[in-house]
Amino acid sequence: MQSDTATVLEKKLGLLESNTFVSPELLALVSRVVRRQAEAQAEAQVSVPERGLLAPAEENLQGRPLLPRADFPVDRGQAGRLFEEFLALFEELAGNLGAAAQTVRQAIQAGELNLDAAFAALLAGDDAPFLAFAERTPDAPLTLHFLAQAALTPGVTAAAAQLAAHLDPETTRMHGHCPVCGSLPLITTLTGKEGARQATCSFCRTAYRIRRLACPFCDHAEPKGTRAFSVKEIPGYRVEVCDSCKSYIKTTDFRELDLPSVPVLDDLESLPLDILAQDQGFKRPTLSAWGF
Repeated sequence: MQSDTATVLEKKLGLLESNTFVSPELLALVSRVVRRQAEAQAEAQVSVPERGLLAPAEENLQGRPLLPRADFPVDRGQAGRLFEEFLALFEELAGNLGAAAQTVRQAIQAGELNLDAAFAALLAGDDAPFLAFAERTPDAPLTLHFLAQAALTPGVTAAAAQLAAHLDPETTRMHGHCPVCGSLPLITTLTGKEGARQATCSFCRTAYRIRRLACPFCDHAEPKGTRAFSVKEIPGYRVEVCDSCKSYIKTTDFRELDLPSVPVLDDLESLPLDILAQDQGFKRPTLSAWGF
């Protein structure tokens, strides 16, 4: 299974090299990070609570997550090492990202930035510390958030995989948030002959089924008020917008295109759809997989 996943990842990264919407510098950075994260997920040392300590099955079906994200186990040692690795990658870059990385380094050395506090804030979904630090890196305001998220993700996804084993992947959820951690979805994809809609969690990366026609953010399920559009330059992608809550989410449909899908990279590849949706006044309730 791991070898199959690695093959799909490399195929996807290869296709992204020809993407003219993503700068070569950003793609090179993302490629190094996502490869390292894949290795680290297999190495993460996490232990999740026993089934009896998680949300009961009936409550989970009604929308309560198995384990709130703030309670997720963390491989603190691994996260610290990965933060250092990814910070070093940023420091190699020229321009705004490199300068922002130097600011992060200086804050750590001066005792002004506590990684444990940053990790705890990310787990709790608390953006305040990251917004405050962004004032120190105005030309690359999401640098600290990117680094903290990238460092924590391998351990989080390893824990989520253990937790998701308690769920039936064929169950269609009547709510849009993640049944494992309760976070909002990052992106959705259509699968199978009937086009079942599968969401990918923005935090723990769990894949789960949701209703085909309902807004995953406000649960608006009437045909009127929800619509989708696409652009021919990026086949297999569309953006679905909700007039009720003015939010949007991107959807992949590769069923007839024989293209590899890696949700966090699909999110990057379809960047023009974010611009298109936002130009029309719709907002994205979550950051991208890469913090922008």
